[in-house]
Order: sequence, then structure tokens, then C-alpha cells
Amino acid sequence: MKSALRAALLCAAFSHGAQAREISFLTYNVENLFDADKVAIFEDYAETGEPDAYSPEKTLRKMEGIAKVLKTFNDGAGPDIIAFNELELDFTPDTKVADYAGFLEKYKNTTAKEMLTSGLNDEIRGLPAEALLLKHLADEGMTGYSIAIGADEPDFAAMASTDRGVHKKGHKNGLFSKFPVKDVKSHATPDARDVLEVTLDVEGHPLVVFVNHWKSGASNLDSEQSRRFNAKTVRDRLDAIFAADPSADVVVTGDFNSQYNQSAVYPFMGKTGMNDVLGSQGDEAATAGATNFSLYNLWHELPEKKRGSDHHNGKWGTLMQSLVTPGLYDHNGLQYVDNSFTVVALDGTNSVTELGIPRRWSNLGQGSGFSDHFPVAFRLRTVADGDKAKRLELADAGEPSDATTLRSVGFDRLKAEKLPLFDAKAAADLGAHMGQFFRVEGRIASRRPLALETEGSKYALWASDKESDALRPIRKLPVGSEVKIIGLLSAHKGKPQFLVEDPTWLVKYEAASED
Repeated sequence: MKSALRAALLCAAFSHGAQAREISFLTYNVENLFDADKVAIFEDYAETGEPDAYSPEKTLRKMEGIAKVLKTFNDGAGPDIIAFNELELDFTPDTKVADYAGFLEKYKNTTAKEMLTSGLNDEIRGLPAEALLLKHLADEGMTGYSIAIGADEPDFAAMASTDRGVHKKGHKNGLFSKFPVKDVKSHATPDARDVLEVTLDVEGHPLVVFVNHWKSGASNLDSEQSRRFNAKTVRDRLDAIFAADPSADVVVTGDFNSQYNQSAVYPFMGKTGMNDVLGSQGDEAATAGATNFSLYNLWHELPEKKRGSDHHNGKWGTLMQSLVTPGLYDHNGLQYVDNSFTVVALDGTNSVTELGIPRRWSNLGQGSGFSDHFPVAFRLRTVADGDKAKRLELADAGEPSDATTLRSVGFDRLKAEKLPLFDAKAAADLGAHMGQFFRVEGRIASRRPLALETEGSKYALWASDKESDALRPIRKLPVGSEVKIIGLLSAHKGKPQFLVEDPTWLVKYEAASED
């Protein structure tokens, strides 16, 4: 859809009905928002005392980044409903907060910044991540949220295990809502976070929200079996809901670790959780006109060239998804605002501008970045007609995609001469430069592991896609060989590194003399 037409449709949709109230809905994987209690299942988020380890100050920095994104909604007041993935599953459960209103009242005379710096004590260290986030949002003027949290139980045996084959669950799902929470259910599912089911009262209208975070490994056949189980957990509940009320207003959202077109992109998987078990599909008219179960995936609202919330091995992914049901197309209760789905990619904030990819979080230095996923958002509105038979008239209805491949990020489009030359001596806080592209000139410092030295500083070299291995041409060069590359500055286990994602990023390399 052309941008001008899309803007006109949005304007028309937002002005529908004098009594319509618009509701913003955001889904956000915040990439490991962990608390400050020093107890973490992942090594990178345990406070070890190392210079670049996680810390209370970095918890604050992560929340500051989240708040920057949320403040772009509703004139700084934040989205009305937020589905969160990757809130820490607290391994100090005796410090849970049961009364969030009471918690905010207790700390009303201080700020999250003071709590995590000058006012830090054992009690504050023990607070769960979602409570700290709620407080920081309130400090930033984003108030009025009720919270629902998945009931996942910590697996202390898994945490203590050194067996890499042991499934270690470190996250839970959460929902922040400016509307009253009427009911909360948490559904355990194999190898994944509990599916969070929340019923909200949106100005007298019930809205059921399912927050998902399925088993990782979208392209992995073995993990797809787990995602089928994840999908069945949700599908069984949806079938029960629609058996009771075929016009129920339901949103299914989260990080599904699946592509919206999972079956088409990975045909070798056969039956997929997303498309075959859950029933996600792209025919908007079919869902809008259905009188019982049907799930429309909102990725189909965007042109294919704009579909992407994350990337892996040089390809855009669509792991963050929102799906809506037929009840959100009738004229009763709540209604989807047609063509309102969007990817929240903010140039210069959570997006690396050269290629528009997410600027992920890094613990290096003072900590910086946002998340390895862009959030996705859409809008609902209240309708006063009370007519379940009347359906929303669709403008430019979304249609099923015939895409059978993932879209390229375009790493080969980067040109070295247009990028800044990396200056190791000037980069006092490397964390401030995380997620940026540079021209890098230096010498091979070691081959195992492969590392480059520039201006006396050493950086690991890494290619995330081992099959294509962009670094293959220089892996056997002698130590001391001169290389000029394009690198994406990142970090691994507290150490800086340059990611080399495409063979064209090896601008020049010259083998050192072995005499």
C-alpha cells in the first residue's frame, strides 16, 4: 500500500464514530530485563564483579531504553496495553510484589534511578524486574498500569546444572494494562514460558489477551515439535472460548519464535505450530466475515518489503506477531482499527540506521542499546453499535502471502567508504558505540580464536552464519596479516567483538610474510 493511501485509511479509521475510544496495543520483547539481586540463570546477567558485568545501574539503563520507546505513544503517556516478553523469571521468589499499588505508594518519594544507585539496599535488590519497570515508567509520567504476570516456577535444579542439554527457563511473560485486569490464567507448556491469558475490562467490554513466548529456533525442525505443543496449548483455550462465545474479542500476541509464514518458508517441517496447529492465516476478509474460530495475522497488513521485526543470518524475521479474531471485526465491544499494524523501529533510537536493524542491548561499558527485536503495535477502538452481525468494511484487505523465502537484510549494500573509521583510542566507552557499523583496519592478532588488533586494542572477529562463514578467506592468514573490514561492533561474554556478516565486508586483506 502506498504511504499516502495508508495515511488516509488510518485517518478515516481513527475518526470512526463519535463515541469511539482508540486503544494502543504494543508487544515488546525487551531482551532480558533482569532485576538487581545478583541471581541470574544466564551468565551475562549475573552480577559477577567483572568490569562489564550486569549491575543495578545497567538494569536502570535498560529501563531507560524501554521508556524511550514507550513514550512515543499517546503523547508520552505510553501504550494503553503492553505485552512483554523476557521479563526475568525471578529466582528469589520470596521477594515477589503482591500489591503493585502499595509498592508505588511505598516508594512515591524516591525514583527508580535513586533506588538503583544511591538508595540501593537489599530490599530493592530483591524487587522483581516488572516492579522496577513499573516504578520507572511512573517516574517518566507513564502511570495507571495494572500488571499481570506469568506464574512460571523457577527450576533451581536446571539453574545449577552444567549440562547444556538441560532446558533452562529464565523468562516469563507479562502484561501492563491501563484497563482493569479481571482474570489471569497461566498455562504451562513444554520447553517454553507459560502462556499468559489475561481478561481485561475495556470500558465495560471484555478483551482476552494471550501473551506467548514459544520455544526458540524458528528454522530448527527439532524445536518445531515443541512449538506445536506451545500452539496446541493456545488453540485448546481458543476453541473453548469460541465454543462459549463465537464473537469473543481476543488478541493472540508475543514472540512466537516462528515466521508468520512458517509453513511456506520451512516446508521440510511438515506441520507447523504457527500455521497448522494455531491456524494463523493471512486472509483478512475470511476472518472479518467468520462467525467462529479464525485468526488473522497482522503481518499481512504490511507490504512484504516492510515485514521484519528481527534478523538472523542476514535474513529478516517476523518472530514478533499479533493475531486478531472475528469478534474484533464486528460492531460490538471492541474493533480492530484497520491497517493500524506497525513495526516500532525508531531511527537513531532502537534502530541502527544504515540498514534499519534492531540495536540490541549490550552490557559493555556503561551498558547501551535496546533489544534484538523491534516491538510491534496496532490499535483497537470501542464501538457503540452493539451489533455482532454488522462487520467492519475493509479498506485494502490483507491477503495471504506467497513468499517462500525470508527477505534479505541487505548486508552486501554497506559501502566501507561511507562508514566512519573505527578509532579505538577515541572509543572510551565502547558501550556507547554498540550496534554501529565501522570501517576497521588492523592486523590479525590470533587465529584461534580469530581476533584483530587495532591501535593496541584486541577485538574478536565473528560471523554468525557458520554455513556461509563470511570470515573464511582470512581464517588461515598468518598472525600479523593486515586486514580492512566492515564490522558491526558488539560484545560476547563481556568482551568486545566485530561481527562480519557478509563476504563483501572483507574489504582488503594481505598476508603477512612468514619469513
